[in-house]
Amino acid sequence: MTEPQKNAIEVRGFLQLQRLFRQRNWPIPLTVDLETAITGTELANKLGISLADIEVIFVNGFVQSLAEKIVPGDRVAFVPPGCPGPYRIHLGFYSHNQHNPQGSILKK
Repeated sequence: MTEPQKNAIEVRGFLQLQRLFRQRNWPIPLTVDLETAITGTELANKLGISLADIEVIFVNGFVQSLAEKIVPGDRVAFVPPGCPGPYRIHLGFYSHNQHNPQGSILKK
């Protein structure tokens, strides 16, 4: 695995978002030039990925909300809604998803 460029990030898409990357002929990972910090929401908008298609993001291997700041050198992956049940809890989707209308909120 190669290290990301100093003023860039590596971006991947999981599940159906990986298909979107292929449809757009983007390499996997996609290298995106980035000079300053950007949120997951801003990155999705920059890439033209609908927020309705994203539940959470991974930043450097950890589940984060779309509000998480991404900085040059980070590795990012967009995860769409639909990840199977137990993985949602184990990976931390629930705790990072409380304010995301696309996420599945567990009912008490």
